[in-house]
Amino acid sequence: MNVQYMTSSELKTRAKDLLDGRFGPAVAILFLGNMTAVALNTVSSTILTNLQVFLQLNVIASTLISFLINMGITLFTNIFSAGYALFFLNMACRRSCQVSNLFYGFRWQFPKCMTLSAFLTGIHFVCMLPYQICFALFLQTLEAGWLMAALPAVSAALIITTLISLVFSQCYYLMLDFPHYTAKQLLHTSRRIMKGHKGRLFYLQISFVPLILLAFLTCGIGMLWLAPYMQMTYACFFLDLMNPRREAGQQTSQNS
Repeated sequence: MNVQYMTSSELKTRAKDLLDGRFGPAVAILFLGNMTAVALNTVSSTILTNLQVFLQLNVIASTLISFLINMGITLFTNIFSAGYALFFLNMACRRSCQVSNLFYGFRWQFPKCMTLSAFLTGIHFVCMLPYQICFALFLQTLEAGWLMAALPAVSAALIITTLISLVFSQCYYLMLDFPHYTAKQLLHTSRRIMKGHKGRLFYLQISFVPLILLAFLTCGIGMLWLAPYMQMTYACFFLDLMNPRREAGQQTSQNS
């Protein structure tokens, strides 16, 4: 049998159909997760400001400490990805979904979710650290050489982190389908099933860029509609990846 995967257009159409009349809970769970991240960033900024005044930190120390704090927040908020995956997969499969699904990763399989988050956050940290150091030195010295070094550093970091995120993009979805898998098995399985599909997912992601730009023109209000649309599309991508359409027409004609 021939295996045929859905196109980006078909995935988006499917996502719209699944969200029809159910945008409310989808908006609520993403809004709650984003507001939690905003609150944590606000608190961390306040703490950092107080540290700067109390310890009289220089620019380099402040920049690097801010980077470390942001990585810590990312380590925590990445666990919400398990809740998003559960919510939108349940909605895609016409099962019950609740806003409380957001905290699934903290209530169930927390060590596994933390391991996955630590792995992905750690890669991001290692890739972005050279840029952070170069940029901090530029802010401290205002020497153009450090800025020139920061530009290729951030470019390389973006390329590497994008590729890694594509390779391991299916980990949290897989965790729901295979709860007995270890974190290492989930990472390995995501890498395996994404072979030959990283380009598909990357194209799907960048196809949202025009809509994201339009959403920013509405002061972010448009993201209330766009974010659930994107999340549902990615859930549909996973379902299509695991269970593509199979067409027997060509095989039948050959047999006849």
